[in-house]
Amino acid sequence: MRIAPLTERVVGERLGHAIHDRRGRVLLAAGVTLTPRFVSILSRRGYLSVPLHDPLAPDAVPVDVIRDEVRQNATAAMRNVLREAGQAGKVATGALQRVVDEILADMAGNPDLAYNVTCLRSLREYTFFHSVNVCVYTLTVAAPLALGRDQLRDLGVGALLHDIGKIYYLDLVNRRGTLTPDEQAVIQQHTQDGYDLLRRQAGINLLSAHVAYQHHERLDGSGYPRGRRGEQVHPWAQAAAVADVYDTITADRTYGKAVPPHAAMAEVWRQAEAGQLNRQFVRQLMLRVAAYPEGTILALESGEIAVVVGQSRLGGDRPRVRVVADDRLGLAPGEERTVDGGGPESTVRRVLADYPPRLRRQMRELAVR
Repeated sequence: MRIAPLTERVVGERLGHAIHDRRGRVLLAAGVTLTPRFVSILSRRGYLSVPLHDPLAPDAVPVDVIRDEVRQNATAAMRNVLREAGQAGKVATGALQRVVDEILADMAGNPDLAYNVTCLRSLREYTFFHSVNVCVYTLTVAAPLALGRDQLRDLGVGALLHDIGKIYYLDLVNRRGTLTPDEQAVIQQHTQDGYDLLRRQAGINLLSAHVAYQHHERLDGSGYPRGRRGEQVHPWAQAAAVADVYDTITADRTYGKAVPPHAAMAEVWRQAEAGQLNRQFVRQLMLRVAAYPEGTILALESGEIAVVVGQSRLGGDRPRVRVVADDRLGLAPGEERTVDGGGPESTVRRVLADYPPRLRRQMRELAVR
């Protein structure tokens, strides 16, 4: 399976996995052949990309770190919490704690292997999916903090609610296109407003509220709302900052296209080297999260074409691949190996958005026979 932009070019392709509506019901089933009508339906619902079946690697299916059921429960809980917070100024803490407990239980079952966060997002649902993903990533990078279970739950709740202050600016948050400097300044108030809301809630740990307050602060003092530096930024907020940056740039947004995971990793590391993000947390992200998710098509330095079919225990930039084409772009028998996707000795030349045209022609010819 691979993720492709939702354009007319995907007509005739088969879906790699099911797409659900906001209530968890199947909108389009796995294996369905995409028609112009289906593409139009997905586009109207705010999707910018779509998962496609890959005939050269049908078994290359990204495994999410949390189950679909847990993700759907978490997304529904966030939808309800944000609606209630906007209407009544109250946060249903118990529901969020149960969500975090479910997420922690799923994550505990996969302690070593680099994993994917496989979440196909609609622009309409971006806020809810983003909140859940930031929670997952924050709990992932927080290992150096050596927190107990109760503290992890409080950290997870803070990560889920990191953007709750945006409920006051939904017209700006959901607007397509680039915001003006004045509009950006208004949205930046969400950190203070979120903190003010959360610290009034009886069931919210004050440190959870600080995640909302400081997740846009940067260690070099370049962040907001108060330009805090170094240890003035609470470690929980530092962890959430890494998670927020990474998930934001790997997602389709109203104002920009998603950046592939490997490129997003490079950008997060650049910000760490610039003194903005915590290096320890960024290293943990790079170790535990797949830079090359299953289904990613790679051009290797050898001239071969390969597709990622799994992850290794060597780190997020060392995927297991299946070679599907030789250096002359002829179909290959499918040798599998682990490749190095990082550093000066990388065996990965670049990531491809699709198979080369010559290889696709051979794939079509094989399908006809």
